[in-house]
Amino acid sequence: MAYRDVLSLCGRIGLIVAAFAFVAGIVAGPLLERVWSSRLTVTQNNGAPVPAPAPPKVPAESQAGQPG
Repeated sequence: MAYRDVLSLCGRIGLIVAAFAFVAGIVAGPLLERVWSSRLTVTQNNGAPVPAPAPPKVPAESQAGQPG
């Protein structure tokens, strides 16, 4: 094949790939929008008190001053 023929073939293949990607983007856009924009659900508090977080536990013997 001549250089012009190879270049023409590559151009055609490139146009086909670009057209396929364009159509696939149009088709997949609405489908992926549903996945990406998932709705956030918030539960309602029924008036029950929320328990306070537990205080951090401190070890009985601190070993900060002892070599290690």
